[in-house]
Amino acid sequence: MMLEGLSIALIVMHFITPSIYYVIARGWLRLSSKTGSRDGLTTEPPFVSIIIPTYNEAKVITQKLSNIYLQDYPRDRFEVIIVDSGSTDGTMDLIREWVKGHGDINVRVIEEGVRMGKAHALNTALRNAKGDIIVITDADSTWLRDSLRNAVTWLVNDCVGAVSCNKVPRTNKDVETEYRNYYGLLRIAESRKFSSAIFHGELAAFKRDLLEKIGGFPTDLGADDSHTAGLISMMGYRAIIPEDVKCIEYVPSKGYWTWRIRRAQHLIQHFLRFLRYVLIDGRDLPRDYRQIMLYESYLHLVNPWLFVVGLVLIIISAIHGALIPIALLLIGAALLVIKIFRTWVMTQVILVAAAIRNLWNKELVWRKIEK
Repeated sequence: MMLEGLSIALIVMHFITPSIYYVIARGWLRLSSKTGSRDGLTTEPPFVSIIIPTYNEAKVITQKLSNIYLQDYPRDRFEVIIVDSGSTDGTMDLIREWVKGHGDINVRVIEEGVRMGKAHALNTALRNAKGDIIVITDADSTWLRDSLRNAVTWLVNDCVGAVSCNKVPRTNKDVETEYRNYYGLLRIAESRKFSSAIFHGELAAFKRDLLEKIGGFPTDLGADDSHTAGLISMMGYRAIIPEDVKCIEYVPSKGYWTWRIRRAQHLIQHFLRFLRYVLIDGRDLPRDYRQIMLYESYLHLVNPWLFVVGLVLIIISAIHGALIPIALLLIGAALLVIKIFRTWVMTQVILVAAAIRNLWNKELVWRKIEK
């Protein structure tokens, strides 16, 4: 009887806590009609350095460069820095060929020769960048025509230190689409409150002086984009995902679950480091950001385990003939036909798998998955 009660309590707590946070986030959306105020760009907008780390990107690199070339931003006010980490598929040849045909855009290439991780490549580019604003972007993502302009416009605001994008997934997987609907709402809501807990590598823009104050991008954990934004938020600046900055994210069809687990591993590293800052180092954080990060840390680090442990205890109770656990298992199995419930369950399983995998491999340098 005690085992049965504990299992039910864990499952109830697992579902109630994120539901409460979702209601709170909806409230943040209602309190503000937009992420905040922004100033327009001047006749001479800030100079921007766009960094693209590459490794075997032959299938996408020319499309990526053309996508940046067509941005609604003056071409004499940005540069593109490509840091290639030992590509073997002809990526460099394609870059050189593209550059020859586009003489009105400043593209610089740095060849590292070997892979030392994404953050190492970003820091190499940062040391060679000329821009007051640093934008990092994945080679296999696409910006809308106004993505760069809108991101930079938000950064003109003195209170904003970093800007990222809303991701529009291109996929045939209903699990990913449903996940993004819930996930995207939280990112916008957190941005309206103060800062988003998570940033996106498809487009992440930072004020250079703030990047230099925190020592560049962290090389000892995977979520270089999210954690960099977090460190800037801890300094009192907002790190936001506005509604008008959008990017297209291509979701892999093969290796999808490996891709999801690796991304979850990096977020878990990000939130664990945050907890160390707060609980061990005793760092002082802006009150609103502290609230957001504590909620998100709980949802990523603790809540998935409540589900798994509760489920195991329910199964054990059901095996011993307890009627309520048997009924709960049947109801749960039936609810899996509902997309949002199925998506939620899979996300919890991914987070638990990622936490376990982090014990022996942080995936700081990972096997490339084609999208």
